[in-house]
Amino acid sequence: MQILATYTLSPDEALRGTRAFKRLWYALSVLCGALLLMGGLGRAGLTPGQPGPGLFLALNGLLLIVLPEAVLRWGRRRRGGQAYPPMEVRLDDEGLTLRTEATEGGLPWSAFTRVVRRSGFWIFRVGPSQAVLVPERALEGPAAAELAAFLQGRGLMGR
Repeated sequence: MQILATYTLSPDEALRGTRAFKRLWYALSVLCGALLLMGGLGRAGLTPGQPGPGLFLALNGLLLIVLPEAVLRWGRRRRGGQAYPPMEVRLDDEGLTLRTEATEGGLPWSAFTRVVRRSGFWIFRVGPSQAVLVPERALEGPAAAELAAFLQGRGLMGR
């Protein structure tokens, strides 16, 4: 297998890719935050003389609900509308290599735990909190099919 593709991520696309990769953790954070918020408000209502602990729980719940998205949006805002540098991705029998004008790096296939296609991205998972995101638009139909078959053969293609 030898696939070479070039793409440029927009800031909005990078934000969408990060959301797709972290979707389980975001859902867990929102669920736990909602439980804390409801529990805290319930405690504050049940103990009118001591609302402090209940309000503290409610505030922490609100933070768990809002903070993940706020951090992403803050990072997006700091970056501004400037696009990311053009990226070249090379996929071969050895692994995945990414190259920009300034840097180059790669990982062998053994470094990846799973690869999924979600929300317009190929997500090459390295661990629970690390991944390489490649937009699906970077790979033409035949190249995407060849990559999917290759990953399926190696047992890396997830759902």
